[in-house]
Amino acid sequence: MSAAIPLAAAPNLSTVTIPWTSQVNITSVRAPVVGVRLRGGDNGTYLYQCPASTSAGCLVELNGPALRDLLGTDPVAVPAGTYDVLDVLYCPEPFGSSPAHRAMITGTATIGGATYYTRASGSLSAAGPAEPLAVDFAGCSVNYPISPPLTVESGGGTTVVRLYFDILDIATAALPVPATNGMHISGCTPNSAPFLCVAYPDVIAVVGTTPPLIEHYRVNNGATVGLVFDAGSDSWYGGYFRRYIVEDQLWNPGFAPDGSISSFTRNTGGSYRLEQHPYSSGESAALFPSWQRASHTGTLTLTGRSFPYSAVRLP
Repeated sequence: MSAAIPLAAAPNLSTVTIPWTSQVNITSVRAPVVGVRLRGGDNGTYLYQCPASTSAGCLVELNGPALRDLLGTDPVAVPAGTYDVLDVLYCPEPFGSSPAHRAMITGTATIGGATYYTRASGSLSAAGPAEPLAVDFAGCSVNYPISPPLTVESGGGTTVVRLYFDILDIATAALPVPATNGMHISGCTPNSAPFLCVAYPDVIAVVGTTPPLIEHYRVNNGATVGLVFDAGSDSWYGGYFRRYIVEDQLWNPGFAPDGSISSFTRNTGGSYRLEQHPYSSGESAALFPSWQRASHTGTLTLTGRSFPYSAVRLP
């Protein structure tokens, strides 16, 4: 995924009209879930494997309860050992020359008072109704740390693993004008027409039967951060960065808010060290060395440089 290209301020901001938005009403997100694998050292075992041989045959509806039922209710035998990673796999096949996976998105967006619909032809259109639209993503898996590691003993009990998906700010929409060129990255439909951009539809693996706690933050009014915790123990499961855009407003969060979160560890004194994991090796990871689980201000670092930021915890 290419780096964000911040927009320069126009000489007279009162005349700026930027036709883009994060106010996208998504009614369906179907992504391929090919396998779910528990892993630790030399130990590894599948908790789920899609029986189909193509991405299309492994599509799962993420915008609803179906995802939590994916692993079923029958227990899966896991060899004794210690496991510290859970992998969610998306690719039974490559699209083109590099591994990729394809999601199907259905929804609408309103820009300049007009409604645009996702269309099977591959773009947004002023003509409805909304149809499933294909969006391709590079990469084939997402890996979640299990902390503390899960120890399985011979003859032990049953541990429940469920998968969750958070749809907040998953998509942005824009019209094809020069002011929106910087928003067109991987995960977008062609910008020769009104286009849709979708953040990676990653799912979160959760151990246990209790639904997780999800905290949302808006950073520099241009990024959404989601943090997922165990509701009982407060252990951190994972999280994401997504773009947040407001129609007719310039967008410059100070970093490329794309990707997952590689680490979230407690500092002495109660703050946290939050590090971004970009989806592209070409992007620099943003580091928030003193993140707080409340609205706050601080300094983030990016390739040796420091920038101020403001994080607002959302309701």
